[in-house]
Amino acid sequence: MIHATTRRSFFHATGAEALYRSKPAFTNALPLRIGLRLWGFDKPEVLRWGENLPTLGGRLAWEIMHDPDSDGVDVVIHLVRSSASALGSFCWNCVGANRAMHGAQHGSALNVAVFSGDARRLPAQLNGLWVIAGKRSEEDAVHEVARTLVVPRAMNAR
Repeated sequence: MIHATTRRSFFHATGAEALYRSKPAFTNALPLRIGLRLWGFDKPEVLRWGENLPTLGGRLAWEIMHDPDSDGVDVVIHLVRSSASALGSFCWNCVGANRAMHGAQHGSALNVAVFSGDARRLPAQLNGLWVIAGKRSEEDAVHEVARTLVVPRAMNAR
């Protein structure tokens, strides 16, 4: 069956907001759904730069996840911004994302955390794959994750 990969009901997970753009592409494969889970990021900020994320002609469907349950998405990118430095070395956003990554270890979705801030504030024991943005913008770091992990996954999907 051929599916149009734009604005169809199968894109919407419970509690998710889709980032749509581009004309439909027709393909035999359903789009690879990527959920962005926000830890310390504002939704309007991510929506602004999220419009520039790659779609591969509709093969990728991006959405902001509001529900911690990742059912229905193929990839979860946890966007983690270091919480207020007034708390010293403790980072609530890091702890929450690290727990989510631990809980997702045996799930079917690929989970990756993109961290922005002082790496010394990260927990000593990290679960899963963490990418440190460093001097890059968060948007650039997500683009790099998409280029190296998500796009090859979408191209190999049948």
